[in-house]
Amino acid sequence: MSVFEVPRPGLVAALADRVRAGPPLLLTGPPGAGKTTLLLRVAERLRRDGWLPVYLDLMGAASSPEFFVRSALGALPAEAFGRELPRATEIRRLADAGRSHADRAVQGLFALWSALDETEGRPVLLLLDEVTEVRSLAYFSGLREVERLLETALARRRRGTLLATSFPTLARRVSAFESTAAPPIAAAELAPLLPPGADPGEVAGASFGWARHVRVLLERIAGGEDAAGAWAAEMAPGGRLELGCRHTYETLLLRSRGYGISKAVLAAVAREEGLNLTALVARLGRTPGAIRDYLQWLVGVDALTVVKKRYFYVDGLVRWWVRLHGRGVPASPEEILDAAREAVSFHGPAEASERAAVAAESPGPATVGAAILPRRDSLMEID
Repeated sequence: MSVFEVPRPGLVAALADRVRAGPPLLLTGPPGAGKTTLLLRVAERLRRDGWLPVYLDLMGAASSPEFFVRSALGALPAEAFGRELPRATEIRRLADAGRSHADRAVQGLFALWSALDETEGRPVLLLLDEVTEVRSLAYFSGLREVERLLETALARRRRGTLLATSFPTLARRVSAFESTAAPPIAAAELAPLLPPGADPGEVAGASFGWARHVRVLLERIAGGEDAAGAWAAEMAPGGRLELGCRHTYETLLLRSRGYGISKAVLAAVAREEGLNLTALVARLGRTPGAIRDYLQWLVGVDALTVVKKRYFYVDGLVRWWVRLHGRGVPASPEEILDAAREAVSFHGPAEASERAAVAAESPGPATVGAAILPRRDSLMEID
């Protein structure tokens, strides 16, 4: 464990208990929420209990059917195959035969996963990170329905399946698996890791509780800086917060549609978070139908979330990045420091208070075992 990783034993234990006893569980959260760390900690915990963990990151593996299958088979320890070794050998042969047999290789892999309940008396734990990336394979012959094929195969596993995705809205469209959101790190979890005099509420507020941001701030605070100074230094151009938020912003834009106008929509929400469709139409000068489409696309990639017809950033630190660095003119050191002082305020500005108030009512679970409900909001109304 990294010295700046926030231990979350209660959450890890709850995930492990749920996974050992039930069907597939999908863990969701924005990029940098700490999902991969949670998967690996669950793997460590269950390994100590005699399980055999198998981890695969589909962000890297799902580039082509052949590479995907080879990567997945390579992730399986030799002892995981057991009596399935002949099947695995045939799957590898199909993958090596080229694209003409790639769809059969992928389907064979899914069947293998569904059959790997235990081997040599050890239960098999299957951990698939960024599982929605399997859709990348849908462009290859015979794999148009690859998401459905994977869901069907994993549904046959009676235990030991933990999935993760940064795109829960997409996952809800293609999967009926029970889901749970990775909760932000709370001030109480941070308090034991901070030096005397440091305010855990400031760190939680400045990072929005997301693990990637928390680690950056903890490292600088451990070196003697206060939360505002740490935030300002790392949100300056080239800082780790700045680069991380830039990467998230660019990734979400590229996954959305209407690239240029989507940037304008994100900028408008960054300036005035919590606006409804009518207000955004007035600020952007486009028709309600056009702005509705852009909002739907941005909600669809989980750049924004909508609560009571009002729009908010999923990651509040990305909102700060857009306000400071997404305007074409470099932010001055004074502007960044002013933003830092506002960001670390535990109670926060009016917008942050409203965010906190509506977050509790946002669709989706906050605890392990709570099923994600379909979104009930609609973008058809503009008032």
